[in-house]
Amino acid sequence: MRAEQVMQSSRYLDDTARHDCVCCGHVSFDSNACSNCQAPLELSRTVLTRGRPPRFVTVLGASGAGKTVYLGFLLDILCKGTRSIRGLPNNSFSVAVQEQTIGALEQRRFPDKTASEADTWSWVHYEVRNAKRPKQFLDIVTPDLAGEAIGMEVDHPNTFPAIRCMTRNSMAMMVLFDSVRVRDSGREEDVFALKLAAYIQNLHAAPKKGKNHRMPRIAIIFTKSDWCPEAKQDPARFAKENMPGLMQFCQQTLHDHAFFATSIVGSSATMVDRYGCMEQIPFHIEPSGIVEPLEWIMQGGTN
Repeated sequence: MRAEQVMQSSRYLDDTARHDCVCCGHVSFDSNACSNCQAPLELSRTVLTRGRPPRFVTVLGASGAGKTVYLGFLLDILCKGTRSIRGLPNNSFSVAVQEQTIGALEQRRFPDKTASEADTWSWVHYEVRNAKRPKQFLDIVTPDLAGEAIGMEVDHPNTFPAIRCMTRNSMAMMVLFDSVRVRDSGREEDVFALKLAAYIQNLHAAPKKGKNHRMPRIAIIFTKSDWCPEAKQDPARFAKENMPGLMQFCQQTLHDHAFFATSIVGSSATMVDRYGCMEQIPFHIEPSGIVEPLEWIMQGGTN
């Protein structure tokens, strides 16, 4: 037993078995995922061997805001390339969210709801570059987060280390809100948005990050705007009229922000079975405003 204990302990002296997590800084040994934040260690190896500091962009939002659908469709567009930006996955696991989303929509259904357990989240790492300036890049590095987990983390910080670490280390964020829910239950959504904005601000406060630290760029995205034309017509005005608390907080604290509206589905219907269970069925795909938030982030955050 004594000899076995010595052999097990000796592995901590082997630098080749040591892995530093690029997301939270935690040191792990002989593992495929960080034992603290559950980030795949392949992600860390890719970023660290590149020799350039990471420029993280994370996707946040309330439960039901459509984070999985938006993220999956955004990644699919980036793979095909646009006139301004292009992106490719840096590892095989990064394709899972894209594959899940596109596969579900092709079968006239939405992806399954993301579970709250951190060890089940699909992680994404796409390196995105400016089509005209290849040296200008950023890393979309984010787990496909459950909205309930984000809410729990905001109310009880460090419940989910992955959310805390990615929010703290991101140079920009895309924060999603369901435009229909904002229009119909604006006060409730505004309160959640205020808590989330304060959480972001606290993690990037100058005394903790240094006087020269810049607050992250925040792209506030109203999803499902095909059902909410007022959000699509003027996202900033829509935010002012329905989320005054968030608007004031952004103007006073999160100065580098902008509002966007996006939609994936051109038309859909709600089906009700004989037990009263409702399911929304997408009829056809008509994406709008998917890439614009990321283009805005790259214009001001990757020089």
